[in-house]
Amino acid sequence: MPSRIRILSEDLANRIAAGEVVEGPHSVVKELVENAIDAGADAITVDVKGAGSDLVRVSDNGVGMNRDDALAAFDRFATSKITGPDDLEAIDTLGFRGEALPSIASVSRVRLTTCEPGTEEGTEVSLVGGEVRDVRPAGRAGGTTVEVSSLFFNTPARRKFLKSDRVELRKILELIGEYAVLYPAVRFDVTVEGRTTMSLPPATSVAERASAIIGSGRAGNTMEFESEDGPYAVRGLIGSPSSARTRGALQILAVNGRPVRSRLVTAAVRNGYGELLPRSRHPVFAILIDADTRLVDANVHPTKREIRFSEDRRIFALVERAVRETLLAHDIAPSLAGPASEAWRNTTREPGAGGGAQLELPDAPPNSSRATEQVSVWGSGGAPSATAAETDTLRETSESLDAPETGETVPEAAKFWQLHGMYIFIQTREGVLVVDQHAAHERILYEEARERLSGVAEAGPSQQLLFPIAVELSPAEWETFSHIDTLLERLGFSVRPMSGRTVMLEAVPGAFQKWPQERILQEVLAEIPTGSSAMRDLIESMATTFACKTAIKAGQKLNEEEMRGLIDRLFATELPFSCPHGRPTFMRMTLSELDRKFGRT
Repeated sequence: MPSRIRILSEDLANRIAAGEVVEGPHSVVKELVENAIDAGADAITVDVKGAGSDLVRVSDNGVGMNRDDALAAFDRFATSKITGPDDLEAIDTLGFRGEALPSIASVSRVRLTTCEPGTEEGTEVSLVGGEVRDVRPAGRAGGTTVEVSSLFFNTPARRKFLKSDRVELRKILELIGEYAVLYPAVRFDVTVEGRTTMSLPPATSVAERASAIIGSGRAGNTMEFESEDGPYAVRGLIGSPSSARTRGALQILAVNGRPVRSRLVTAAVRNGYGELLPRSRHPVFAILIDADTRLVDANVHPTKREIRFSEDRRIFALVERAVRETLLAHDIAPSLAGPASEAWRNTTREPGAGGGAQLELPDAPPNSSRATEQVSVWGSGGAPSATAAETDTLRETSESLDAPETGETVPEAAKFWQLHGMYIFIQTREGVLVVDQHAAHERILYEEARERLSGVAEAGPSQQLLFPIAVELSPAEWETFSHIDTLLERLGFSVRPMSGRTVMLEAVPGAFQKWPQERILQEVLAEIPTGSSAMRDLIESMATTFACKTAIKAGQKLNEEEMRGLIDRLFATELPFSCPHGRPTFMRMTLSELDRKFGRT
């Protein structure tokens, strides 16, 4: 019987390998730009025609190559980045696999022109479908130019799967912008169909380069940060909550200078924002992680976009903490003035300020009670206990609600009034504050419930039922109940299992006094995700449900004392800016903004 297993030809093997490395024109740009950066270039020019399908030309002023290296560069697994197995444990370059150039050449026409600085003559190599057609001397200043044309000319099926020119071009420009942010000291120039599309002179920082790419307006809504933990360091920019997008755009992540994708890090960033963002929106960020190369595996996929950390939990905690602390260190309350994209302010408070807002109410009661002594628990369940200094800062922040600084002209009494039973207006030193009463009360109840469920605070007050109620639970409700029965007790429920799936409801949290008692338990259980097993997820879900169902509702009338008490409690919370669902709890408008609206300035 004849053998059925054959060794593929080199040409066919290269075309198959190219399918992993070259997804489209943007992949060509990526590999060539990475080569230029690895070559030490500080100026890179990219020319694109036909959205990259007709031509991609990348020129640099790096170290260049001699004739032998120029030819060897198109051999599979030929690389100058690693020499032995040990080098794989300490990869500090963008490229290292030796697959990019031969893969690109196998599905296109390529011309490489290169010259080492200080030499009089360079080399030009021309290839068609991976086959060398010509090698000749060439004149060029130090550096390398690679022209890739007629992409996928010999694999027409691949070409059919390319997106529209507009989409492919957008991918290229976004990718170049990504490298430009990560390497601000490198000059980038991009032309499309002969027109200059991007010209970025060297910048001194990631923030400066980001501003040049996304515009100073958007960049003004970003916050710089940096943090360390042993062999790991994280730095970069995060956007204010209002700059979040409905799709995951403007998200840049690099590990040791290599742009990567990581669900782990993205989830850590998301956790860092906590309840400041609705689940439907995605934060803007540029995060650079520096790590000991021995703790990172970059040899995961031919595109080099995937990466593994040897200490996932440590990286997750570092990123989450850095994002959280940066947000809490900025005043991110929205303003009523200006478009939504500019609504969130990021005026830095004094170093060490806690999560309470620095609101000045001229005439708040001098002996208002505030929960500043209790240690707050962040939404992820990962925040450490507050230090004595942090507690003092929270107390001082809280006291600033009562005691305005001397020398300022303030009204003798703060004015509180309610609009349509939904919004509370408060006169402040600088203008007016508008509070969504339901969202504000949700934030208060959410943090109180979270502390009780986490065991930080005592169980909530209960209201004993005059006549206990027998409740028969469905199989799904019973399964949920069996997971959270102890947590229900911390909220103030008293539920005693009977036979089968029947339970006896004997007491409910005091906040539920106005609810129909026969369905309180079932409605709470219905809101808990089925199958939740992680304690932190259960706590988050239960705290959110409790707050949403027991908070004061729109249309509920409040007297001035109730309004004042609500505001007092809101600004004693850890994160007063948003409700658990990510909606803002308050907005402000200053007198200067009002003056501009009425043309007084």
